[in-house]
Amino acid sequence: MKCPQCSAPNAPKVTHCASCGFSSERLRRSLGDQWVRLERITDAAHCLRLEDYQRCEVEMDDFERLLPQAFFAVYLGMLPAGLRVAELGFWLLNQGAFNTPLVQKRNDFGIVLVLDQAVRELSLTFGYAIESYFDEVTQRRLLQRAAKQLKFQDYGAAIRGLIQDSLAVLQRHAKRQLREPLYSGIIPEIMVQPLRGGVPMPQTGRRQSVGGRHSS
Repeated sequence: MKCPQCSAPNAPKVTHCASCGFSSERLRRSLGDQWVRLERITDAAHCLRLEDYQRCEVEMDDFERLLPQAFFAVYLGMLPAGLRVAELGFWLLNQGAFNTPLVQKRNDFGIVLVLDQAVRELSLTFGYAIESYFDEVTQRRLLQRAAKQLKFQDYGAAIRGLIQDSLAVLQRHAKRQLREPLYSGIIPEIMVQPLRGGVPMPQTGRRQSVGGRHSS
């Protein structure tokens, strides 16, 4: 997951960013090291009207229907001094157990939007499995489009637009991967080919497959 302070890539379980020195341990000491349960939309700042909330839920349902492994979650609040939106997104994706209507999701395939209502700052945090599809240019484009709605305090439209845009990015990469060969390259040390689709399910007399395949 990328560093929330300087956006440098960091390997899983690395606690200190080699580029800027950001410490995830410091963040955990501040916010806690426990798992927290969240709905897909946490509106702590009461930004959304009921109609907006319901429409965003519909967009999230469509997102998960089309990409069953993934999910999109939102936190709207007024952050305390010293806590940046990107830092909270990083913590939520590492410590959050998000309630989704289909199945328990892996946070590696999650996207978390954090909006600080007081200063109208927002950030997107992506799980390890999908963050490579959202480069700096793509992220900037998505956030700038949402910022236009925030000028008019149209939080619902901003959230729905980000869900739709994120879905489009992932679908584009999924289609590209389906056109590529299933096997790619050879691991020279042991002379086997890596399986692009992930770990195969065990065979039980008939062929099994993992449903809802998408870019990973």
